[in-house]
Amino acid sequence: MTTGPTMTELRSMSRGELEALWTAPRDLTPPRGRYRGHVLLRIDHATSRRPLWRWSERIGFEWFPFGVDFDRRLWFFFSPQVALGRFEVQPGPSRWRDTEAFGLTYDVSKLPRPIRGALYDEVKPLSNDTVLGIGGINASRGEGDHFFFALERA
Repeated sequence: MTTGPTMTELRSMSRGELEALWTAPRDLTPPRGRYRGHVLLRIDHATSRRPLWRWSERIGFEWFPFGVDFDRRLWFFFSPQVALGRFEVQPGPSRWRDTEAFGLTYDVSKLPRPIRGALYDEVKPLSNDTVLGIGGINASRGEGDHFFFALERA
């Protein structure tokens, strides 16, 4: 896999630069291993501004350290031992942008049904050590896409 931007470069990118990076064609190889997460930029629209989503995403992803273990297919918070949010990885067209990505669906999770039904994320590996993602909810473009995040190998 090619070398992608560094975490420092990703953190300094504008929304337009992140959108261009997300939609650029890439050879998609499913991510493997454990990654630490970083919120890069909120995507502003009516649904993402709703207090329930804004506060739950701020607390879960901006205030607390998070990560993803692709081998175990679990999100974790603080430490890999505090894992929840089991997911399945599905390659295919992005729900939110005109590109290919890996959709993360949570039907297999033991989270309460309303929560697991509301969750949906997409990821796109940029290199062996960096993954770009869009986090959000199980809804269409302009409703479900709430924030860009990056994952760096732990």
